[in-house]
Amino acid sequence: MKKFFKQVALMAALTVMLVGCGNKASEQNPEITPETSATTEVKDLGTLRIGVMSAADSAPILLAQENGYFEELGLTVDLEIFTNGATKQSSIQAGELDGAMVSMIQFLNNKAAGLDAVMTTSTDGMFPIVLSPSFEEKQDVKVGLMEVSVVNYLADQYLTDYNVEKVFINEMPVRMQMLMAGELDMAVLPEPMASTAQLKGLEKRTYGNPDDFTPNAMIFTNEIISSNEAAVAAFHEAYNKAVEEIVANEEVAKDILIKKLELDEKVKDLMVLPTYHTTRIPTEDFVGDVRLWTETLQGKPLAVNYDELVTEAFVK
Repeated sequence: MKKFFKQVALMAALTVMLVGCGNKASEQNPEITPETSATTEVKDLGTLRIGVMSAADSAPILLAQENGYFEELGLTVDLEIFTNGATKQSSIQAGELDGAMVSMIQFLNNKAAGLDAVMTTSTDGMFPIVLSPSFEEKQDVKVGLMEVSVVNYLADQYLTDYNVEKVFINEMPVRMQMLMAGELDMAVLPEPMASTAQLKGLEKRTYGNPDDFTPNAMIFTNEIISSNEAAVAAFHEAYNKAVEEIVANEEVAKDILIKKLELDEKVKDLMVLPTYHTTRIPTEDFVGDVRLWTETLQGKPLAVNYDELVTEAFVK
């Protein structure tokens, strides 16, 4: 009987020791407890004010917002969609945006004028030529463009077989209205607006991308990068996640563009999308070509260097 009680006492002592050791381990390594692992919170990274154009380039950003990819990383994105590049540029210069989708041509000018920002990634767009309903093939054509912009740059590459009279119109919807009225022969319009014009009976000519890059990019101010680099990094992480989803199924890009830009569903079958890439910065050679074209357009040099135009900090 004594032997039995000794065994019980020994077992009780061992139990107390094991419980004590377990509690001590939990105190030293709180992350291993079920309670703490279940209640891990995402750090609040604050809000980024972002401006994009109503163009195919914006699809990854629109999708990331729609699917909650920013929120998953603790980031709030205050997103504004512009149809006028000049208005968006004014918002950037006024300090109303932390980051924006811009044409490299505009950015080179703004940087030379003192804008304290850098390109963090190229974006991917598609810019077809759309013809007037009354257009008949001819050598001399009147083309609707925005002057200091990607559409002007691409028109010089696409329309080498024509004598081009350029008509500069900032508002994309106005360009399309003038085209419909026969006041222009052609206009360079981004997708999906080009497909909206096609849906109305206009002819769309897709030239594709003559370079590996489109002369569009996302920029962020150096101020926001310095003050909240984690938020900017999270933005690009969510962007990449959305791009990977689009690469797997481009229909999601068409769907989000139709939804967020409030387009006719019939545009979906007409839309021609670019090949989307995860974050990458344009090469020095490509930026050099865009810079030379811009300097020629404006008749003056731009005092900017490649290294101050880009950052690789957010490249995947």
